[in-house]
Amino acid sequence: MDPTTFETADKFTDDIAEAVDKILKSPQSEKLRNLLTEMSKAVGNRYSITFDVRVEVFDGQQERNLPLLSMGLSTMEGKEPFPVSGDSSPHRYVIEGEIQVVPHDRCPRCWGEWDFKFKFPTCDHCGASMGKEVKLLLDSDECPFCGEGTVTVAKPTCDTCGFKVDPSTVVWG
Repeated sequence: MDPTTFETADKFTDDIAEAVDKILKSPQSEKLRNLLTEMSKAVGNRYSITFDVRVEVFDGQQERNLPLLSMGLSTMEGKEPFPVSGDSSPHRYVIEGEIQVVPHDRCPRCWGEWDFKFKFPTCDHCGASMGKEVKLLLDSDECPFCGEGTVTVAKPTCDTCGFKVDPSTVVWG
């Protein structure tokens, strides 16, 4: 997704997450929480139950969707449901000469699931490969692996997690 469109959509996700959280904690959702607990008791301790709310952007021209937010309630062993979330931090990529922004667990070309791109360098959905069709754009010194440490052109090994940036898979910005 181009950076401007991604930033526009992303501006809404925090507010949506806050609104959904408020709804799920409200007295009006007590019946939902009780039903999830009862369902958990009914299926037994082997299984957990999750009620998930997702916000996705759908591209009607290319018929694909990009999840931006996932949150909800989960329960197991017949216990009170607890909040869960599963959104991924956005990464910037250069693909076919253009900057694209997608959550880090998505392919910037086809939007299919593609996590751990440095360990599994080819997208199973469209065949794009890190270092060939796709390069991670590093326009800050933040480690793309742990998000906490620092990497630079001069020092490509993260000072926090030890991840070493392969220069063939990135574009420094």
